[in-house]
Amino acid sequence: MIDKENIRLMFAERLHAALDSKGIRQHGRGADIIQQLKSKGVVKTAQAVSKWLNGAALPELDSLTVLSEWLGVRREWLEHGVMPVFPSQTLSQPHYEDAGNVSQIASNMARVPLISWVQAGSWSEVSSSVESVHAEQWLPCPAAISKSGYALRVVGDSMTNYGPGKSYPAGCIIFVDPELATNNGDRVIASIPSSNEATFKVLVEDAGKHYLKPINPQYPIIEITEDMQICGKVVGAFMPE
Repeated sequence: MIDKENIRLMFAERLHAALDSKGIRQHGRGADIIQQLKSKGVVKTAQAVSKWLNGAALPELDSLTVLSEWLGVRREWLEHGVMPVFPSQTLSQPHYEDAGNVSQIASNMARVPLISWVQAGSWSEVSSSVESVHAEQWLPCPAAISKSGYALRVVGDSMTNYGPGKSYPAGCIIFVDPELATNNGDRVIASIPSSNEATFKVLVEDAGKHYLKPINPQYPIIEITEDMQICGKVVGAFMPE
C-alpha cells in the first residue's frame, strides 16, 4: 500500500514535470500558479501552493481542474498518475468484456532507452542520436520527457529510504531527462571522474556549495566539484513486481 506521504510526493513530481514540460520558470513558479488560479477565480495562498510543490499537501478539485487545463495534461494523470498524460493521447488497447479492476494503458507514451550506468555518465555525447544507442530495452515513460530522455535500473541501496518517504530501492526503474534544469532537492544523475559509472543522488545546496546526497544516511555525501557533471533530472520512477 502506498502511504499518504508518498502519494503527496508523487503528485508533486507530476506537477513539477508538467510545469517543466510547459516551460514554466523554476524559481517563482508558485507565484505563476497563484496568478493562473486567480485568473480562473480560484484563490489560494502562497503557503498552500508551496505545499503542493513540496509534496506536503494535495490541491482540491477546483485547483486541480485549473492546473490541468493550464498545463495541458489530464486531471486524472495530474491527480492520481492515471495514464495517458495528455488529452490528445488515446487508448488503443483492445476492449475486454471482463476487465475487472484492470484499466487500459496508453500505448503512445514516449519510449526511452534503458541504458547502463556507464552509458549515463557520457550521455551528453550520444543523446543527439538516441535511436542508434545500444539499449537493454525501450520503455514507455509515465511522465513528460524530452526526446533525449533515458531510463536506468537502480542498483544498491544508497537511495533506499528504510523509513517513511520517497524511496528508490534496487531494481526500481527511474526515468531521466537531461534537458531539464535542476534545483535544490531534485533527484539527479551525475558523472564522477573517479568512477566510470554515473551516480543517482539528491542535489543539495548549502552555504553556496552543491552536494550529492544519498537518501540512505549510511552512505557519504559527495561535494560537487568542477570536474563533475549533472547528467539529468529524474522525472519519474517505476517499481516492477
